Amino acid sequence: MKLLVIFPSPIRGGAEEYALTIAKAGVKKGWQVETAFPKTPETESLIKDFQDQGIIYHPLDIAPVDGKEYKLFREHIPHCLRTLRLLSKVKPDVVHITVPWPYWSFDSIIACSFLNLPTVVSFQLFYRYFYYSKFRLKIYHWCYSRNQKWIAISEDNKKFICQSLQISEEKIPVIYNGAKINAEFLDYSPEKNQQLRHQVRQEIGIYDNDKILLTVGRLHPQKGYRELVQVIFPIVQKFPNVKFVWIGEGDLRNHLVKEINKYKIENQVILLGYRSDVSRFLNAADLFIFPTHFEGGQSFAVSEAMAHGLPIVVSNASGMPEIIENKVHGLLFEKEDKHALLEAIIWALEHPQEMQEMANNAQKRVQDFSEEKMIEKTLALIKEITDNV
Repeated sequence: MKLLVIFPSPIRGGAEEYALTIAKAGVKKGWQVETAFPKTPETESLIKDFQDQGIIYHPLDIAPVDGKEYKLFREHIPHCLRTLRLLSKVKPDVVHITVPWPYWSFDSIIACSFLNLPTVVSFQLFYRYFYYSKFRLKIYHWCYSRNQKWIAISEDNKKFICQSLQISEEKIPVIYNGAKINAEFLDYSPEKNQQLRHQVRQEIGIYDNDKILLTVGRLHPQKGYRELVQVIFPIVQKFPNVKFVWIGEGDLRNHLVKEINKYKIENQVILLGYRSDVSRFLNAADLFIFPTHFEGGQSFAVSEAMAHGLPIVVSNASGMPEIIENKVHGLLFEKEDKHALLEAIIWALEHPQEMQEMANNAQKRVQDFSEEKMIEKTLALIKEITDNV
């Protein structure tokens, strides 16, 4: 079977990692897998990771264009035609489309429907109601009727997909994003883990007794960095050996650097950019902080932190409360509330034993949301829709 994985993103983030995971799983299944997405400086590492798995990459310029004027001629028609040309060239048996943002991938969905190709569409970021014109809704409903299956990644996500696209909830299965767990680090002995903690601290230039408060996510306003940077100074006044380590890249970097300098906390914040060894930092950190404003579901980053037994402080955005019960699996605080964020971090630092107990509960809880289950359910859906042709 030949699977084509498509997404429109000009950047590398959680939705794009999800697409890579599904593609790699298809290869392991013995399928022929190819992929197509925009070629940009931000996706170069992603292209390499696909190709390293033996997956053929096709440049596909379907990233959304700026502005609202003449979008039919500047975006929709060109993107649809580009996707149709690609489909004619690749001739896949089935297509998997990742939708990182509600209005994206529309033209590729239409192209697959036009050819009546079996298509699985995963909507990653429906975090509220989005308006669609009656005409566009008719097109979406026609596409769905043309041999397509649509996936939500949380119950919260599903609710807004169904409200926005006016489709019955019975038609949308929920497949939670699963945690990517590096088993090597889960089996570490206390002595080996202590060595790793020392090694990581040495690499980033901090002391062995410094506490790492880790955040993993794109440097984007969505992820709550603006609130986080504002609460760091009072935290380090109370806990001088705390270091905030941020893994991720994005357009907000320059702004955050200015804010860090403004608050005079440049010695307490370490920006590492994109890293391929996140698991090492999850094992070496003392606390995971995720102040996101919204997610499609629960977030890969949070699931991975839970899987590694790392205590977590997370906003109550979107599908987070579906997997995290406050003060049972970690601390939940009101999203976009910097005072609640500050209080939660201080409480966590003052109660390390209670936080570790919650982390142990979270490690058990996240087994219900494993990457293996996500892959198994998604590939089963892909095979089902192909077999039904």
